Amino acid sequence: MSLTRRQFIRNVSVTGGALTLGFQLTACSGKPLQLGSEADFQPDAFLRIEPDGAIILQIPKAEMGQGVVTGMVTLVAEELEVHPERIGYAMAPVHSAFADPEMRLQITGGSASIRVYHEILRQVGASARETLVAAAMQQSGLDRTSLDARDGRVRSTDGAVDLAYADLVAIARTLPVASEVALKPADQWQWIGHYDQRVDAQAKTDGSARFGMDASPEGCLTAVLLRCPWFDGAVESFSAEQALEHPGVVAVFATEHGVAVVAEGYWPARQAAGKVEVTFTPPGGGLRDSAAITEALTAALDGDDFASVRNDPASAEAGQGTLVSGRYAVPFLAHAAMEPLNATCRLTEDGCEVWVGSQAPDLAQDAASRVLDVPREAVVIHNQFLGGGFGRRAAADNVAEVVAIARELKRPVKLVWSREDDMRHDWYRPPMAGAIEARVHADGSISHWQHRIAGPSINQQVLPVMMGAMLPQWIPGGPRQLVGDFVGKKDFASVEGSKELPYQFDGVSVSYHNVQVPVPLGYWRSVGHSHNAFVVESFVDELAHAAGVDPLEFRRKHLAADSRERRVLDAVAAAASWGNAPAGHYQGIAVHDSFQSCVAEVVEISLVDGKPKLEHVYCAIDCGQVINPDIVRDQMIGGIVFALSAALHGEITLKNGAVEQSNYHDYQLLRQTDTPPMTVVLVESAAPPTGVGEPGTPPAAPALANALFAATGERQRRLPLRMG
Repeated sequence: MSLTRRQFIRNVSVTGGALTLGFQLTACSGKPLQLGSEADFQPDAFLRIEPDGAIILQIPKAEMGQGVVTGMVTLVAEELEVHPERIGYAMAPVHSAFADPEMRLQITGGSASIRVYHEILRQVGASARETLVAAAMQQSGLDRTSLDARDGRVRSTDGAVDLAYADLVAIARTLPVASEVALKPADQWQWIGHYDQRVDAQAKTDGSARFGMDASPEGCLTAVLLRCPWFDGAVESFSAEQALEHPGVVAVFATEHGVAVVAEGYWPARQAAGKVEVTFTPPGGGLRDSAAITEALTAALDGDDFASVRNDPASAEAGQGTLVSGRYAVPFLAHAAMEPLNATCRLTEDGCEVWVGSQAPDLAQDAASRVLDVPREAVVIHNQFLGGGFGRRAAADNVAEVVAIARELKRPVKLVWSREDDMRHDWYRPPMAGAIEARVHADGSISHWQHRIAGPSINQQVLPVMMGAMLPQWIPGGPRQLVGDFVGKKDFASVEGSKELPYQFDGVSVSYHNVQVPVPLGYWRSVGHSHNAFVVESFVDELAHAAGVDPLEFRRKHLAADSRERRVLDAVAAAASWGNAPAGHYQGIAVHDSFQSCVAEVVEISLVDGKPKLEHVYCAIDCGQVINPDIVRDQMIGGIVFALSAALHGEITLKNGAVEQSNYHDYQLLRQTDTPPMTVVLVESAAPPTGVGEPGTPPAAPALANALFAATGERQRRLPLRMG
């Protein structure tokens, strides 16, 4: 049986005895969750209303620009009957009450925040509202039919009773919380589908928003870390005499992560770090260079050691039809978020406090507890805003580093990574190679689709770390790694987007070979979909041209008439006026399902001096019920820019085991001047919300490659795209 990442983690967590209840106020152990004061009305773990009427929502997910705070506030506001701007918010502490209902960890990823909390948070708002109405009933003596909640007040139909929520807190907190409350029908929604503001916009505009870099407990020093340039080295020796003479420097010492230079400010620490001479243990052997890794991937494709992840029998004869084949390749990629990694630690009597912007604060808590050898409960994580994440901030290596520095220093300390640190010590999107073939028949049907994928397994590395935070601390790492090795044989993160082929082809076969590399791997925006969509949708385009059929019509022909894919294809084709591009403009199209959403994109280009110029990108998405329309559009645009940056420029290369790229000059992102206009169409749907943060990324690269083929007749099968 093939599992998704969420299904696997859910099964492991249940096996490990974990249990998460969406409304609980205590953890599994019975330890109470202390939020606010005893005078507050706190109907559940998420919401509290203070005696002065302030409403505070605990946000169980990380806010990294994707709009999760606004989305969650909107859901609660709708049922609580208050304007979204009335609701304050705070990042939830690490607690089982805030664990993702599916992942069983407090992780932000998989474009699931609104999807998994949609019903829960509406119920939070509705239950609080009805409990407040019950308080008004007790105070006024009126029955429910005589009272109505609106605009943060409970009023009687005759106007004689008019109570603010603040007036009802004292009574409401003594009542049983209303349960099984009917949610508002869609035709009564004021905010869901309509609210187009960002509740965190003011804070991010006036500078009051707190990012990880802003943390500064009293007496805090700043550290930088000199890390081994290759991934499996350690400090052998160092000389710090000159560095210690630099003004502001407090200490220079080695930890298990490198040589720490601590000073009274970042710039003194960074300047002094340049004066430290460090000798690292030499790199080991095997796959130390990009060329060697490419050769290993090619050799894997040429071999027959593949694990089958899908194998549909073919009804057509193998010898019939025209055989079309191609080989594709994608490189290592960095996350390159605008805010480099950082973390701040202050030791406490029994553990520590950590200020960090994390996509997985429970993994950060686990990492810190292991460094100090203390129970997880002795570590307090203050999660902050994230200056971009894209999957990178699910890892906690920065937390382990700063806690190790604080352990030796015995003073509060902030660790700041440079841009070069961030680029050269990422947890990278793995390289992948694909060999794909199919037969095109005279009637335009397709059979014997065979897709072989070779590349490193992300989950072989990442799942043991995640399990470490889910399972009891006494369980050693060996069994966890055995599970990772088992999953790595058919890594669902490596094949997602390839085995769930929406097309009605005959005899689909997908298989995978895990090529292990000595490089840290992590989830990158849209994970396996990011490379498999490029291969699948580029090759579908090849089949369309081999069949002599327009690429749009070819896709429509092989999709079910009532499918979401057909709907978004039709929507994007209409927006782009497919087939009627201006003279000198060329269009490419792609459609892809990821994170339970369906996205189609058309990239329109021209050629300037033989190179592509992005003229316009059109996008259509079916993501179920839209909560905040502008946020969905923004996420589509952000995902497209992210993908086009990688498609045109993105590549991390290794030499002697070290990353060669260092900053934005040699790992380029799409500049504002090169970013084209974008049109985003939201396809109406009454289905529950699905993913938004990542689904805009996968179709962009193949749509661009297909546009390049339309312009030049040259098929691009390798990223980043190279002309000629």
